[in-house]
Amino acid sequence: MTEPVLSVVVLAWDNLDLTRRFVRSVRDHTDVAYELIIVDNGSAAEAVAFARDAADHAILNAENLGFAAGMNQGLAAARGEWVAFCNNDTVLPAAWASRLVETGTEAPDAAIVVPAITASRNPATVRSTPGDSVRTLAPFSPPPAAVLYLMRRADAVALGGWGEEYTVASGEDVDLCFRVWVNDRDVVFDERVLVDHVGHATAERLPDSEALWAANRRLFLDVWTGPTDPPRLAGCDPVRFARNRETARAVAGWMDQYFRARDARRPGPSRSARRSPIRRMAGKVARALGLRRS
Repeated sequence: MTEPVLSVVVLAWDNLDLTRRFVRSVRDHTDVAYELIIVDNGSAAEAVAFARDAADHAILNAENLGFAAGMNQGLAAARGEWVAFCNNDTVLPAAWASRLVETGTEAPDAAIVVPAITASRNPATVRSTPGDSVRTLAPFSPPPAAVLYLMRRADAVALGGWGEEYTVASGEDVDLCFRVWVNDRDVVFDERVLVDHVGHATAERLPDSEALWAANRRLFLDVWTGPTDPPRLAGCDPVRFARNRETARAVAGWMDQYFRARDARRPGPSRSARRSPIRRMAGKVARALGLRRS
């Protein structure tokens, strides 16, 4: 059996029509040697049967283990040098794989490569048509949502995979980007590839999504303002790692202060307080980081 260059990992929880559309786009448009790994997170019988038949390798969970745990199962099963962690509410365009792998290969410091997408809470990577540029996103800027993250499998494993402490979904993409940046590596945006994205097709089905989101936000801030360091990659200079860790702690600390002040605010603030430029800017950053609902 030919070893795949790329492992395409997708997580599914019902939404069978979306999964079918995603799989069709993978089969039609993936232009490198690949394998398709579908991780089903406790779907109904018809969706489970589809995953079993459609995947090159299917992982069928009896219950919903959450985004991070499911993606880590896919990572553990992957055989490719590269892994594309994908949402099932997407359609992949022609030549998506060769272009993203090319970008990851030509940008030696890239740990995550992301395409342009048609919808996201962070507008930085949202496009209506493909572009022609490839650029590195600023460290500790609002990270792109994990609609499609392409990573070398070795990097994903060395960074510890997806943070399973984040319940069900939300926060784990921000956490992973912070781990990349602390290790002096890059998140690279390739706008030549435009992925059609529905957005929130799974998260909105959670009956307690607001409470889960708030808990994950609190967890993220506690983790990154705390004393514990993330994994350090073998190629990362210890001095730069320590400096970057302090930057991450400062960013998370500023956000923590904002949320604590907001939560402690008395009901009925004055109009000037509600419209303060500082408050507006803090709110924009929080929303872009995925730490506050729009």
